[in-house]
Amino acid sequence: MIFAANSTASDVTQTSDSKVDSATLQQIANDPLWQLLLQLKNGKPITNDTSIYISKSFVSPFAEAQATIDLFQRNTQNICNYPARLRLLKRYIPEFDLITPAEHCAEYRKFVESVPADSIKLIYASENVTSASSMMGHIMLRLDGTNDNGIPVKHGITFFTELDSLNVPHIMYETLMTGKEGVFKVAPYQEFEQFYLYEEQRNIWRYTLDFNEQQRHFVQDYIWELGQQSPAYFFHIFNCATVTQLLVNIARPAHLNQVASWLTPLDVVKFAQANSLVASTQFVPSNKWEITTLEESIGSRRASAISSHLARAQLDSLSLSFVETKYALALNQYFRSAQTISEQKYQKNSAEIAAFDAKYKHLSLDVSELPVPSSRQQEGYVAAGFTHQDSRSFMAFRAFPVARRLADDNRSMIGETELILADVEFRVGLEQSNLGDIYVDKAMLYQMVSRVPVTQNISNWSSSFNIGINRVLTGERQRKLIVQSEFGLGFTREVMQGLGVYSDIIVGAGANKHEAFVYAKPVIGLYAYTKLNSKLAVNLSRTYNQYGSDEPIDAVSFSLHQYGFENIALDFEVNIQKVADEYESSASFMLGYRF
Repeated sequence: MIFAANSTASDVTQTSDSKVDSATLQQIANDPLWQLLLQLKNGKPITNDTSIYISKSFVSPFAEAQATIDLFQRNTQNICNYPARLRLLKRYIPEFDLITPAEHCAEYRKFVESVPADSIKLIYASENVTSASSMMGHIMLRLDGTNDNGIPVKHGITFFTELDSLNVPHIMYETLMTGKEGVFKVAPYQEFEQFYLYEEQRNIWRYTLDFNEQQRHFVQDYIWELGQQSPAYFFHIFNCATVTQLLVNIARPAHLNQVASWLTPLDVVKFAQANSLVASTQFVPSNKWEITTLEESIGSRRASAISSHLARAQLDSLSLSFVETKYALALNQYFRSAQTISEQKYQKNSAEIAAFDAKYKHLSLDVSELPVPSSRQQEGYVAAGFTHQDSRSFMAFRAFPVARRLADDNRSMIGETELILADVEFRVGLEQSNLGDIYVDKAMLYQMVSRVPVTQNISNWSSSFNIGINRVLTGERQRKLIVQSEFGLGFTREVMQGLGVYSDIIVGAGANKHEAFVYAKPVIGLYAYTKLNSKLAVNLSRTYNQYGSDEPIDAVSFSLHQYGFENIALDFEVNIQKVADEYESSASFMLGYRF
């Protein structure tokens, strides 16, 4: 749906020029909902984009109230871009009661008639760390209802930016510093779900929101207002989560000041649940997730048999259990989306699966033990600890504003994933010779790892990428800071539930004022979740030409990550590096807090 910048009016009238007294204006300015409509937190705009204000610059909630009232009084047509503001002003100014946007604004009327809001759902699509625009997941609203033609419809409401470049540093600069052109979209919901479920293979959670009729009308009106604007997209302060949070906060406007400045999609989900706004929840798994999960239950031999029968469109010769039927359904859909089978075979398989499914209509998959998004720890991280390195002791510190680590509990994900932004690590000397000295070990702009397991029927590439400043060991056993960028590809295999092995080939480039070099690093490793609610990880690597070294640098790391503490992270790690016949070792303990 393309929003008109200036909605046409069916007629033009002028309201009374009567002045609104200062006391009423102050009441409006202090109303939390008014401040939300102005995108204010603690009385200040949440971004530097002032295009939403009448005067194109922000003065105060009081001044904007006065300017809005003056605009409406000059010409009734001016309400067409601000129906949410008008709806709120009617609570305070009786003369506006007779003004109805649906009567004066043809485009607005068309919108509310074609995009009804009989119910509202919060939609969370799980993260896809291989995509820079999707690495934190995605959040949006879905409006359901019956349109003016009596047809049940569902519309998705979302805000995003187009990433039209492979230049990650440039993208990060635009989305963090200058802002990138934002796209506010209202469209039939099915196209969103098809894209997330089948093209990007993300799981979806639908949260039905407990909004009353007045709140739903405010959401409709505010969606229209947002559609008249052209806000800039900022990854950290104005993204899909920010816009969705503003819409959700219509039911809890006074709580906007408590919302963090850097929002992620999961933050919006947690806010809705913490403020008793969720009436019900529905989980919709992607084909890959369902195939990977169910294959563990039915076994590789049976999975292979079902796969071969699907490929020949001969399922009628098999007898499928309930779980096998669900597996066949997901695999058939995946094969078709991957164009592994023809449309004719897909339809024949679908008909045969439907016959099996009819026998099990009284059954459903139990996902009650699946960790839900809102159960995850917070995504900000600060940590302090102790490290012993190069025969010396240090206090160690680490912090990043938003991330998901390989060290975290990834059991609700497909494989092991990591995304870390603005990661800073440094040490402070504790020995007499270096007491108080500060050593920066890392200042990474962006780090991602996606280790998606290969299954019986799905061949996934694992991948990794990072860019930033890192301290590395040289062939002379010295530790030097370099600017580095790495890219890796590999395979991951789950040997059994909770136990996986992986291998990667990483290539990278590094430089400082003394040296510039390219290097290669093969990696193998394993991870295992234990019965003590912890994860053990082992990683072995050999780096060729690191810092121009003639000798390969071998490294092995052992780490243990303990779970079970709310917003607390406990990490133990031992690293050993070898150059020629010389060894360097370090051991660390970090106590982290998630916020």
